[in-house]
Amino acid sequence: QPWPARLAHATALAAAAVAAPVAGEFDARAYAELRGEVKVAEAG
Repeated sequence: QPWPARLAHATALAAAAVAAPVAGEFDARAYAELRGEVKVAEAG
């Protein structure tokens, strides 16, 4: 996968992990929603 896709996945997964009630898990519903919302753009 290209880097922008990897970064978007990692960001959505990290945010979904924060939404999970137990450490080491992630909220799959939150991940699915966030994955479509995360946009990666080059700064500069």
